This record gives sequence, C-alpha cells and structure tokens, in this order.
Amino acid sequence: MRNWMILFILCFVGTAYAADWPRDVQSSAGTITIYQPQIDSFKEDVLDARSAVSVTSENGGEPVFGVVWLECHALTDRVSRTVTLTDVKVNEIKFPAGSHPQTATVRAALEEEIPRLDITFSLDELLVGLETAQKENESAQDLDLAPPEIIVTNHPAVLVRIDGDPQVEDIEGTSLRRVVNTPFFVVQEPGSGTFYLHGGDIWYSAAALKGPWRSGAVPPQQVADAYKNSQSSDVAAGDSAASDVSARTGKVPDIVVTTEPAELISSDGALQFSPINGTGLLYASNTPNKLFMEVASQNYYLLISGRWYSAKKVNGPWSSVAPEKLPADFAKIPPGSERDDVLASVPGTTPAKEAVLDAQIPQMAEVDRSTTSSEVQYDGDPQFQPIENTPMEYAVNSPTPVIHVSGRYYECDRGVWFESAAPRGPWGVCIAVPPVIYTIPPRSPVYYVRYVRVYRYTPTTVYVGYTSGYTGSYVYRGTVVYGTGYHYHPWFRRYYFPRPWTWGFAVYYDPWTGWSMGYSWWRPNGWFAYHWGVVRPGWWGPVGYRPYYRPVIGPVYRAGYHPIYRPVGRNVAVEAPPHGTARTIGATRGATLYDHWNAGVRRPVREVVTTSGHPNVNTDPGVSRTVPPEREAPKAALSNPGAQQQVARGTARRVPQPSSQENNVYATPDGKVMRKTPNGWQQRENNAWKPAGNGSQKQKVDSDSRARARGAERSSSYRPPPQRTEPKAHGNPPKEKRDGNQR
Repeated sequence: MRNWMILFILCFVGTAYAADWPRDVQSSAGTITIYQPQIDSFKEDVLDARSAVSVTSENGGEPVFGVVWLECHALTDRVSRTVTLTDVKVNEIKFPAGSHPQTATVRAALEEEIPRLDITFSLDELLVGLETAQKENESAQDLDLAPPEIIVTNHPAVLVRIDGDPQVEDIEGTSLRRVVNTPFFVVQEPGSGTFYLHGGDIWYSAAALKGPWRSGAVPPQQVADAYKNSQSSDVAAGDSAASDVSARTGKVPDIVVTTEPAELISSDGALQFSPINGTGLLYASNTPNKLFMEVASQNYYLLISGRWYSAKKVNGPWSSVAPEKLPADFAKIPPGSERDDVLASVPGTTPAKEAVLDAQIPQMAEVDRSTTSSEVQYDGDPQFQPIENTPMEYAVNSPTPVIHVSGRYYECDRGVWFESAAPRGPWGVCIAVPPVIYTIPPRSPVYYVRYVRVYRYTPTTVYVGYTSGYTGSYVYRGTVVYGTGYHYHPWFRRYYFPRPWTWGFAVYYDPWTGWSMGYSWWRPNGWFAYHWGVVRPGWWGPVGYRPYYRPVIGPVYRAGYHPIYRPVGRNVAVEAPPHGTARTIGATRGATLYDHWNAGVRRPVREVVTTSGHPNVNTDPGVSRTVPPEREAPKAALSNPGAQQQVARGTARRVPQPSSQENNVYATPDGKVMRKTPNGWQQRENNAWKPAGNGSQKQKVDSDSRARARGAERSSSYRPPPQRTEPKAHGNPPKEKRDGNQR
C-alpha cells in the first residue's frame, strides 16, 4: 500500500499538461487514478493544492475515491511556461466514504518520499487555476493617469522622444556629438551643424533637432561608421525592416521630435473609421493607434500604455477614463475581430482577468550565494535623496537602484537583491529584504523594485523572483497598465542615467509577449543603438531590459477568448539547441533578466521523462536542473555555506500512462469528490454517484471546471512563432557600458 501512494506523486513528474489528465499508475494495490490538481492558494512561492484520487483493486470492483492536500514551493519559469513544485508536503489525506485502513501508513510513506520528487506542469494551468484560488493582490495604487501630450498627424510618422533639453556628448575618436538622453541614434556633425537620425534602413537629416527632418540623406562616412559601431546584437536583424512603413503605405514616415512625455496619433491620410460588429463602436482603420468612436455619444476613445482617454475631438483635450467607466460596448468586441487586442484592457473580460493573473505570476531563479556578486557604479561619490514619506533614501547617481535603510544598503540588479554595509560594497546576495522597501510609492523612480522578492534560502542558494511590475506592467483597476505615469528626472553629469518612461514607445499588450513596443508606423530595431555616455540604459526600468518587439498578428484572440501558445517544440528557423534536446519556442515572452547573468543565477528547467523512461533535460544556456531545496536554514548555519546537505533524490522514475477515465472528477475544498457529467454534477457517496445539491461546494468545483477547460486549451493550442534573435547570456555587466536592447 505504501508504494501506490508514492507512485501517485510520481505521476506528476514529466510533461503533465491538462491533456494528460487523469493519469494511471499500476501498483500492487491495483490501479491508481490521479485527477488534475486544483489550486487552493498561491502566495509568494508557496502553492497549496488538492487532488482527487481513486484506487481500483486488482480484483476489480468499485474504486475507492479520496482527496489529497499538498503544500509545496513553486518555481515558475515563464519562458518554458512550466511550474516545478519542490519541497512538497502532504498535509492531509481523506477518503469521504470512510477512513482507509492504512491512511496513517500511507501518510508516513509520503512524508518520507515526497521531498525527493519533482512535480512539473504547465504554467497555463496555474494561471487559469488562480482565477478561483486565493492569491496575493499586487494591485498598484496612486498611479498617475494624466494624459501626456497627444500629437496628431495625418501622415505616417515616428515619434522621437528626447528626455528634456538635449544633452550632447563627444563620440571618442570622431568629431561627432551624440544626443545621449534618447534611445534613438541621433548625432550632430559640428562642421555643418547637421543632425543625422538613423531609423531601420533610412537616414534622416535636419538643420535643427526639432526638424524639419529630410529622409534619404547620405550621411558622412564617419556618421555611418559611428552607427555601425554602435549597433547592438539585435539591431542588424531589424535594419531591413524599418521600411515596414514604406512597404505598407508606400510613404516614408515623418519624424516628430518631442522633449516632453508624449504619444502620437498618426494616420495614413484623413482618419477613416470602420464598424465593429455587434457593437456601437467604430475603430480607426488607417492608423496603428487604438482609436475608437462611440456612435451614440460621438466621443473618441484612445488606449495608450493600457490607459483609456476620451475626447470630443481627436485634437483634444483628452481626459482620463476609469476602465470600469468605459461604454459597455467595449466588452462586446468579438474575439477574432480586427480590434480584439484591446480586450485585455477592458475590465471584466476574460482576457483582462487572465492578464491580471499573468502579471502576478513571477519569473523565478536560484542564485548561488558563493559565485554571484554585483558591482555598483556611481557617477562620482554616492549621492542619496530621501524617498517621499518613507525612512529610506535612494542613490540618484547610480544606474541600478541602491536603497539606504536602517544603516544598510540594498541593491536590486536584474531581479536579484544584494546587501552591503557600505554604498560601494562589497555586495553579497541578500537573504531578507526589509519590509519597508515594499512601501516605496510610485512617485519614486525606484518604485519597480517592490516587485522583486526573496522567497527563501539555504546556506548555498537563494530563491528569488520578480513579477511584471519590475518591468513596468502594473495591475490597476481590473486591467494591466504600462508604467506609473510619472515623469522621473534623469541623472546627467559625466554619465546619463535614464529613469523609466511611461510614454513615447507606443507600447501595447498581447498575451504572448506581455508588453511590446513599437506598435506604430515603425519598428524599434534599427532605431535604437549602443549609447556613448549612457551606462546600462534604464528607460524601461531594470538596467539591461527592453520590452520585446513583436509585430501584431491579428486577431489576438480566437473563439473563446483564449490566447494561443506553443509550449514546447522545435523551430527550424532557430539554431538547434545542444544535444538535440527540446527547446521552448513560439510566440512567448523573450529571455528573462536572469538569462543575462553568469551560471550562478539559474532559471528552473523542466525535465521531460520520455516514454522510454530516460530523462531528456532541456539544456538551454543559463539554466540548470532544479534540485528540491531544504527548508529555510537556521541563521546560525549560514556562516558555513558548505554545510548544506542536499536532499537525496528518489530513484524510482516510472512514467504513468494516460487513463481511460475522463478528466471530470474534482475534489471540493471540504474533501468531497464530485464529477461533471452531461446530466449535471454528481457527488460520490457510499461508493456510488448521486446527484449533487446546489451548494457552495458545487459552485466552487464548477468554477474549477471552467478554469480546467481554459487551461487545457491554452496548453495545447498552437501558433507559428515569429523569428527573433535570441539574447546571449553573459556574466556581470562591465562598469562603463552595457547593451540596453536586451529583453
């Protein structure tokens, strides 16, 4: 009997997507059928779940149904879209039809064996399961909703934003001067005073920075060489695509320069509107902007950076609209229609609910305490300023957030917290972040560090993670928005340190990449480049991060509101991974900030157990096999990191087989077993199925049933991936420069 319950847990190992449930394991006790787990709560990295099980003896007869409750730590990996559960405990086993005679023996066996096991399943199952589970609420407060300047033009155009008055700096080895307070490539030739701008495969020139700009310029050789030398690793791939505008419209885009926060409404000629079936809405069809008109009120509605604004005229004035105050017809936009990409910004819709849940699922990593370190650069001596209404200070002349609190210094570098007794270090991996840091208000330029957590640690390893707030995506009033809306002032002395922008990049949300940029008459690749005088750019929040660019391929949602993913497979357009292993592909998010560390920072890796029983391990660079950690180590033991004893791994590696049973059996929170049939819900009582009553338990499993169906579709659906350049993993960044075009 001990063996069958151990094998029950083993059934989770490997590729446990929704289509694989339920699973059968053969044991000396008979056939064990395990139904898909249901999530009860997910807080920080702790996940509680329950699962219905049944045992059918070798002699046949009616199966005995029961419920098992589990508590574990979850390691989420957004790239492979998997969740790996570690340090699993059995909290309770219950057989509603009467206590099983060997329950105590089974519990003892499970408590001994479960810590040796790994449980892996689809991140999409976790996401939809959270809809009915208890979860942390990371909803932001006090964001700035005031609209930026809205610039309107009836010709395809590109908005080039400069962060305040232009700041120029000499380019070493040339006579050129570079405008450093913009991510765009803008240089001036002092001899003629002419400014040159490179965008994709188009050169522009102007006598003054604000224009007018002339396309088709032939730059001096030293200007062309400067651009070539400034290219980052993924710019070249986009150079041939800047004529995206020209190819679609036959027109070269105009250049609009602004020194203040702004967004652009740019149409190909006078605005043209088309109806959206089933609604009283019209959408602007000759612009990439998300611009609508409500026929009844004749009001215009504009979605920018996830925020809604309305006006009587396109030229404004524009005013903020709370998302819950939108006209009801926005929620009626059909999936599969031309403008279904705004549904994630309409509260109450399934896309909006799933976007909110997705924003609260962290990307996690394991950090080696002995090999991981950070180096903080300051422009001169460290300078600190108070953080409003808190006892903290932050360094204003450093590109990475450094916070001074209670005599200690805390630095957040690419999703990892470090701690030091002095502002210049030495820096060690932080094992406990002061709670006061999570009170930093949105008005502070270091607000985004509130979304990076230290979950737990051992003498050798710290488990960390960040949610999307770290990269600028915030849950707000039932939707997700980009940026805080505040205009932070940059630092510029010897170096220019940008602060996170909300406006100017035409960002948009989709379920594959989260927030992407450049949804306008341009593509970011080929416009941005390496920056002289800019140390580790931070226009998008964490240094080294830039929102992924993916051209919109509509419609975004197909019938049923479900995003389309391809979790695992091969892409012949991308270089094959080492050793012929499977790699994650598809229109999913780009590489994480943890992939830009050295080997001391590792993402969780899913191990796929093949039908032959041999493990097939994904060996993508920068990640490693996850070993279940110990519980939090006593602080007295931390002085001897080498003293950790690794938890022994189980040797049994049996692969359970798909069951012939339907995946329609559920465990209620109070331990009953119910199933969904074409004739309605039934409850297991006295070894028989009987009609279920209309109580709260039935309502709960009915919600679980709907979430389970959505999770199955998300996990199994497919869309051909766009080609993209994979970022390269590397060690700690250099002091002087770092490519800002990493994702």
